Amino acid sequence: MNGALAVVACVLALLGVSAVFHKASAHAAVRTVTASLGDVSSTVSASGNVSPADTENVNFATSGTVTAVDVALGQQVAAGQVLATIAPGPAQAALTAAQDNLTAAQDNLALAESGGETPPQQAEDALTISSAGAQITTAENALTTAQTAVTTAQNTLTAAQGQLASAQTNCAASGASAAYTPPSGSTSTTPTTAASTGTPSSTGTACSAEAADEQAVTQDQGALTEAQAAVTQDQSAVTQAQNTLTQDQLSIEAKRYLSPATILQDQGSIAQAQETVTEDQKTLSETSLTAPIAGTVTVLSGAVGQSVTGSGNSAAAASSSTGSSTTGSSTGATAATSSSTGSSGSSSSSSTFLTLSNTSKLEVVAGFAEADATKVAVGQTASVTLSALTNSTAVAGTVTAVSPVSTVVSDVVTYDDTVTLTNPPSDVKSGMTADVAVTVASANDVLEVPSSVITTTGRASTVTLDRDGKQSTVTVTTGLVGNTDTQITAGLSAGETLVEPSVTVSSSSTGATTGTGTGTLGGGGGFAGGGGFAGGGGGAFTRGG
Repeated sequence: MNGALAVVACVLALLGVSAVFHKASAHAAVRTVTASLGDVSSTVSASGNVSPADTENVNFATSGTVTAVDVALGQQVAAGQVLATIAPGPAQAALTAAQDNLTAAQDNLALAESGGETPPQQAEDALTISSAGAQITTAENALTTAQTAVTTAQNTLTAAQGQLASAQTNCAASGASAAYTPPSGSTSTTPTTAASTGTPSSTGTACSAEAADEQAVTQDQGALTEAQAAVTQDQSAVTQAQNTLTQDQLSIEAKRYLSPATILQDQGSIAQAQETVTEDQKTLSETSLTAPIAGTVTVLSGAVGQSVTGSGNSAAAASSSTGSSTTGSSTGATAATSSSTGSSGSSSSSSTFLTLSNTSKLEVVAGFAEADATKVAVGQTASVTLSALTNSTAVAGTVTAVSPVSTVVSDVVTYDDTVTLTNPPSDVKSGMTADVAVTVASANDVLEVPSSVITTTGRASTVTLDRDGKQSTVTVTTGLVGNTDTQITAGLSAGETLVEPSVTVSSSSTGATTGTGTGTLGGGGGFAGGGGFAGGGGGAFTRGG
């Protein structure tokens, strides 16, 4: 009996210690926080790989044999810099032939537009017209001279006639008479005065001057007639020369024929020949491979002596950049390996002569889950963490592109969004695995509390206040819900103390109920609440046996 009482006493002692420990643990689990002003932000995360923002796979656009490679792997090049060349001979020969064809087509058009006459024939026609014009000028000059001679002869005759009239007046006034016999053949009707004796009188000197003047008039009359005849002849010569010019012009026009169909055909031939020349000039220029962008030679598979097949485009852009980034962003860390492999395989393929990458501008293309992708927009800030740089802080970035098309890998839908790094450290390398956190919403200098102190039921949110050790529940209005904190827009003030939800310390309860009872006290436990004491830790003995 004493042994049984001793056992009961031990059990009661253990239960007391357990109860005290439970109350102490429960009290210690109560924690408080203070509502304060701060910043609340919401981010969404994804992973991807670092890659150059600009990557170009560069190939020759024309076929040929490589004669020179002017760059080396890892070399920095400027946009437009010559990277390699192929033998220009075939392209130059094709261009020369095309230029000859263009010249021939232009000559044909000129011949058609000239009525079918060659340049020498055109020169001969021009000489004929010029000669006819010169004959007109000569005849006109002769006519002008003849007309001047007529004027002069007329003036001379008029003067002679005036002098004759004066002599006749003087002769009549002297009372003398002179016999005047007109020259043979003369038709002069000038009256003749004769002395009664038929011989000149002593005053015949005056009348003899009259006879001389009459002879001069007769001569001047003949000169005028000859000058007038010359004018008539020269007028005829001018008319003849003008007629000759007209006939020559008509003859030249008659033998020329402008064929509209021929002209149109020749114009078409010129256009086609010019197009061929332009294409061949482009082909010749493409025998030099130039850099489409400034960057670093990250892949160089071409070599001197290699035969290349023209791709028709000297730069095959984005294939390596897109392939690397998309693969890398799909599966996080695992994708780093697949991205690197995929990119290397693409760039070292026989179709790529070399690859240029702008390593001064880096980006991460990360695959965001469809629920998060709806929140991402161009211009949002981001934080990029690079696992390879253990001693480096996160790199700032900006969302520069949002993909409207999804990527599905193993039935998981993601959207590839591009984050461009802002001033990345020099030790950031292409292909590094990156974790991206994009800030999709933020509120600065607002009242905020840890999200864990808020209890939400339906649309109502409440918190537990601790005022002088007394707890009370109040309703609050929430704003932006961040990753760890929530904005409070109404119901609280800065500085108020909030109680975090109670933490159940399972070890105290377990410790109180570790006993398994032996059935000594019988069913249901011998104390109220089945635990020996009211509220006691689940009962040390729950049932007998």
